[in-house]
Amino acid sequence: MAMSWQKVTQVLDNMYNNKELAEKIGKENAHEDYMLIKETSMAVGEEAKDVFDKELEEEKYKLGNYKLIHEDTDMIIWKQIGTYNGNKQIIRSVCMFLKDGKIWREVDKTREADKGETL
Repeated sequence: MAMSWQKVTQVLDNMYNNKELAEKIGKENAHEDYMLIKETSMAVGEEAKDVFDKELEEEKYKLGNYKLIHEDTDMIIWKQIGTYNGNKQIIRSVCMFLKDGKIWREVDKTREADKGETL
């Protein structure tokens, strides 16, 4: 079964309280050529898992709410709002490009939220 918004929400909903399930979904749905691209860094394969693990372990980012922007057979795009380092509210825009039904490229863009901004 191809990657879908439903699977993304399972990962987002379980990334803190059931990390094993979130990792299982991610691993099963990552293309062999998976690449994570952020503003100042890039990671491939298992390196990307290390990036996510470090963010969660150091409690740098806490997810608040999220909203689907677009989904089709080629991509899933969503926005999420959360806090960074416990005090700075941020908006993260995420675009997953799919290939063979799996996550081929993931591009994350993060910016500070305007005061009172919501999704």
